Amino acid sequence: MRRPDLLIALFRALLVAASLWWLPCVRAPLVRADDLSEFETARGRYDRHDYARAAEAFRKLVGTDPPRIANALLVLESRKYFAASLLFLGAATDARLQFRLLLQQEPEYALDPLAFPTEVVALFDEVKAALRRDLDNKREAELSQQREAAQQAATAEQLRRHNLERLRGLAEEHIVRTENSRWVASVPFGVGQFQNGHRGLGVALAMAEGLAAAASIGTFVSQQALADERASASNRAGLQADQRRLVTANWISFGTFAALAIIGIFDAHLRFVPGKVTTGQRPLPPDLDRWVKDEAKRVTSPPRF
Repeated sequence: MRRPDLLIALFRALLVAASLWWLPCVRAPLVRADDLSEFETARGRYDRHDYARAAEAFRKLVGTDPPRIANALLVLESRKYFAASLLFLGAATDARLQFRLLLQQEPEYALDPLAFPTEVVALFDEVKAALRRDLDNKREAELSQQREAAQQAATAEQLRRHNLERLRGLAEEHIVRTENSRWVASVPFGVGQFQNGHRGLGVALAMAEGLAAAASIGTFVSQQALADERASASNRAGLQADQRRLVTANWISFGTFAALAIIGIFDAHLRFVPGKVTTGQRPLPPDLDRWVKDEAKRVTSPPRF
């Protein structure tokens, strides 16, 4: 038996053995006799450097999508020699496609540098490197999408918690609206200022008007007491002078009180505030408070990469 025939027979035996023992483990279809015979015919044309007829034969085996043959190992071998034949025919683009399909089926496949010329091995390595770059870019894009999705989820969770706090604040807030009165604004002693919310001016007017009113009442009482004393006293001239001073002080204090009262009332009406709104807090119902607390505990942690 010639050496090429011996090699073909040995390869056929090994291929059949692999189909019988290895391929069932990966649940791949067995090699059909016709498929193996056609592969050997195409391989023989390749070994005789009849690349045009070899490419045509391999095209019939794996040139369709999906390939006509179903055996995974035979598909890999056919694509390998199909690509080499195409490269020798000057169809580098088609050869590159077959290598790419081979590597997509078996990413870790290695081409024997002793069995193929340098240009075939170089093209195979180039396609393998490009495919790995594509896979790396695809993985990076997927990771980027996952990170973006995680960031969006974290942002949405933060917004949900913020809105939950706002909802709780709105539910607990108690608003009271009061209407102010013009009659109250006409009351002295800074009452109108307190009603309008001008507390500082109200305190000042209340103290000043109070002191002036107290001085007016005090001088009036003293004046009346002095008048009763002068009726029975011998030193009427001196008591009369004291009485005049008290009258003067009484008019001054009363005038001061009246002036401050008028100023305060005028200011209260000039800067009159029709009403005011005050807010307070009220407790939530127990069931709603429990729900809010449970929702607040639901924190979505972004995944780590």
